[in-house]
Amino acid sequence: MEPIRHLEALEKAVKGGPQMTMAVASGEDPATIHAISRAALEGFVQVILVGSTDKIRTLLEHQASQLTDKIEICHADNEAESAKLAVQLVHDGRAHFLMKGLVGTSVFMKAILDKQMGLVPPDGLLSHISVMEVPSYPKLILFSDAAILLNPTMDEKVKILKYGIQLAYSLGIEMPKVALVSAVEKISFKLQSSIDAAVIKAMAERKQIEGAIVDGPLALDVALSSEHCRIKGLDSPINGEADILIFPNIETANTFYKSLTLLAKGKSASVMVGGKVPAVITSRADEDDSKFYSIVLAARMAAHIGEK
Repeated sequence: MEPIRHLEALEKAVKGGPQMTMAVASGEDPATIHAISRAALEGFVQVILVGSTDKIRTLLEHQASQLTDKIEICHADNEAESAKLAVQLVHDGRAHFLMKGLVGTSVFMKAILDKQMGLVPPDGLLSHISVMEVPSYPKLILFSDAAILLNPTMDEKVKILKYGIQLAYSLGIEMPKVALVSAVEKISFKLQSSIDAAVIKAMAERKQIEGAIVDGPLALDVALSSEHCRIKGLDSPINGEADILIFPNIETANTFYKSLTLLAKGKSASVMVGGKVPAVITSRADEDDSKFYSIVLAARMAAHIGEK
């Protein structure tokens, strides 16, 4: 399989694959209906909206009447019940991935983390991965964590890295190049991100992390530009061609995400990983394309999980 280098190519790949089913917690929301409309109409995912049947039907009649016969509705009386039922649909095999609708994030997370019916394995860690397409870069950039983990520990960074490798595989990237981002390329005892990067790189060299080429610490410019590597005289196996960026904390990852979308015409897709299935958690400020491609990405990941 050729690596997927653009989000439109990802969409084509998903449309050519098995149809996945998405369970949406608290679907009685105009923004949620709008977000799922394109995916449902194009038919590459089936959608189950969980929430108030009356409210959802009213919204569909006024906002997306063409979806009335294409969407299944499961009634729930409140947010907590809606989140629990959406998770239950995955647990029972009726849905392959999740999406957060009007339900509060804490309520949604609680259902996913439930010890009896939740979807996170004992050693799992919920994290966030974005896939970005930027006109100035020849391939997709995967990076983490811009939304969930505030200041990941070294152990958490290793788990985040492994999630990124799994996502890269689902995109056809067989040996992704991973850059452990810091402010410098040398180890500094005053800069914890550089120490973390050096240790994780050593773990990869000792085969404790497999399936990727890992290097760090690396400043962002040498992670993404071979010319900057040449200018700085840096000999790195990444050589400015990173597929995956692991950022030291949420501030750097979130700033990178917003800088690319606002200033560099970046198109993005994002998912929550670490559970048994991916979950889409979009913001109302996200562009329509971002919401759509996030659903596409989650469907691709869910199909990849089903192939194992």
